[in-house]
Amino acid sequence: MPKLPTEDYLRHIDLGEMGQIGEAIESLIYDLENGYFLTWEAVVHQEQGLPLSEEQEAALDDLISFNDEGDDEPILYINERSRPSEPWYEIVRTLVPHLLLEEFKTYEVHYEVTTEGWPRLANCLKLYGSMLSLPEGIESPLDVIASEIQHRLWLQYCFGILSGLGQAEELTLAREEQHYRIEHFIKRLKEHKESVEYLDLTLEKMLKLVLLPPKDEEIFVDDMLKELGISSVKEPLGNAL
Repeated sequence: MPKLPTEDYLRHIDLGEMGQIGEAIESLIYDLENGYFLTWEAVVHQEQGLPLSEEQEAALDDLISFNDEGDDEPILYINERSRPSEPWYEIVRTLVPHLLLEEFKTYEVHYEVTTEGWPRLANCLKLYGSMLSLPEGIESPLDVIASEIQHRLWLQYCFGILSGLGQAEELTLAREEQHYRIEHFIKRLKEHKESVEYLDLTLEKMLKLVLLPPKDEEIFVDDMLKELGISSVKEPLGNAL
């Protein structure tokens, strides 16, 4: 059998450019939702004589073939696209870690994908990943990503509430109208308490991951101590949420 055409999914993506990572995340979500990976998995399973899931059988039933050479010929293209050169989960494993910043600086401008990309992809994987094949030893679509990276990305999502502080004179916790950020930030931390506990976060540790202007950091610490009812930046935050 001649070599089948394949698509290198990330061939045009510079993984050092967050804007391009954002484009790749959007494409990945679109292709997960619209069955690109599911349909090609179904085709490959059929070619190899492997059992088909109900979802794969349905995907094949919906596939309209314009192959004039007979049903025994391999399918080369679906909607003018060839099969992915690697499984969906390898693409996810390649792409997702590049969303993570070592330091989230509130006073720098960030692409939306920096804080919103992981939540959107995670939700998509929960909805559509169960229909796809998983690598050996993995039971959940989300778990194709290491736990440490998942929890750091959920924390980075929480940091999005603080984004902008220091970018302009009026964007400071010294102004009363900006204090809503603390309340909303704590609410997000509570929603992702599992990540806070997994990372064994304290305010001291957190402030090595999120960087605020000095004036805002001082107000941030004071407000967080007060709102959470803790007395030290070294106390575990998980116990107070």
